[in-house]
Amino acid sequence: MRHEFDHRTAMWHSLLDSGGPGNVSPSLLRELGIYGGAQGIWINKQRTSNLTDSGTGVTVGLLHTGTAYADDLSTDGVLYHYPATNRPPGRDSSEIEATKAAGRMGLPIFVITHSPVSSGNRDVYLGWVEDWDDTLEMFLVSFSADIQPAPVITEPREDPFNLTEAREAPQRKVTTRLGQQGFRFKVFKRYGYECALCGISVAEVLDAAHLVPDRKKGSHDPRNGIVLCAVHHRALDAGLFAIEPNSLQICYQASGPDAVTLRVAHQTLGHLPEKPHKEALVWLWSKWEGQ
Repeated sequence: MRHEFDHRTAMWHSLLDSGGPGNVSPSLLRELGIYGGAQGIWINKQRTSNLTDSGTGVTVGLLHTGTAYADDLSTDGVLYHYPATNRPPGRDSSEIEATKAAGRMGLPIFVITHSPVSSGNRDVYLGWVEDWDDTLEMFLVSFSADIQPAPVITEPREDPFNLTEAREAPQRKVTTRLGQQGFRFKVFKRYGYECALCGISVAEVLDAAHLVPDRKKGSHDPRNGIVLCAVHHRALDAGLFAIEPNSLQICYQASGPDAVTLRVAHQTLGHLPEKPHKEALVWLWSKWEGQ
């Protein structure tokens, strides 16, 4: 595995020496072995099949065209959806397993996008598979300017909760987590694809909402978040309701719209499989009471 890490390191430096990582030709990417064709997930099975017990190999490159999921790409990472194609049975699942293998082994991958400078060329990001969720059918991939060993993905654990966090220039460290894209992924993974208030489960209208807002330096910990539809997200931001920290009851302003007017189906957050952190709810409640 160390040999493969060193090989990918050399690929990245060769790309930089050739004028990359932005606005490079597809032929250069094929020459360097960073990408091998038009498929979404590129696996060099000849090099990497022996690294996995199943023989699926380890993903080298991901193609993100932005055609279907333009909003899933940001400067610090990408939410990459599992492939779902009509190819022969097993191809999609093999590519999914190969991408998970990159995360488990701490191997870097290369995320390829269309260059805004020239439509025929490509931009390349150095990526790390931070996490995935089989229910969401999505990978969380972070970007870094520097190549260094990444933490191997292990069983999830509850980290200490920070209500707020400093906003600094991103630097790749073993404790680094994605910003907005990572927050969105983690919130959906924690709570599911359903508005906590009305129960709507249409992904296109669902938001990962901060309880302590980002503008107040609210942390990107998913326990500082909740899944809300666009309507109830705006209602939260407008202070039309808050959540009582102990009972988890949804409460409304006496002079404002009530549950019926706001089309709220759940009167508490008791139905959620996981709950927001109490510190975040206390902050929101105190702000709401002071209005």
